[in-house]
Amino acid sequence: MKPTSTSYPSASKGEFPEPPSKPNLSFGNELHASLKALVRAQPFLWHDNENPFHHLLEFEEMCSCLSISGMTQETLRWKLFPFSLTGKVKQWYIFAIESTNGDWDEIKDKFCLAF
Repeated sequence: MKPTSTSYPSASKGEFPEPPSKPNLSFGNELHASLKALVRAQPFLWHDNENPFHHLLEFEEMCSCLSISGMTQETLRWKLFPFSLTGKVKQWYIFAIESTNGDWDEIKDKFCLAF
């Protein structure tokens, strides 16, 4: 199923807004460019043969191997997930996070239902 709205908020310079309710208040940690590149290496492109469940499984497995001092796994996922998305899927994400209240399980459900 494709997103129905065509008016998405825009992100500038590859930066994405935090989820409305931050899962962790210690956001002073910047993500290293190599972490972003690692996630970007396996993007969800919204092709017919792509499975959103598989993408999430791989993404969460990769995140479970990472640790940043002072940052929870949920926060790490929120910060890295947009880098695993491209094009219209990334635009959908920016639009969808407004209604999740920082709930990782809710954004996962919405992602799987949308794609």
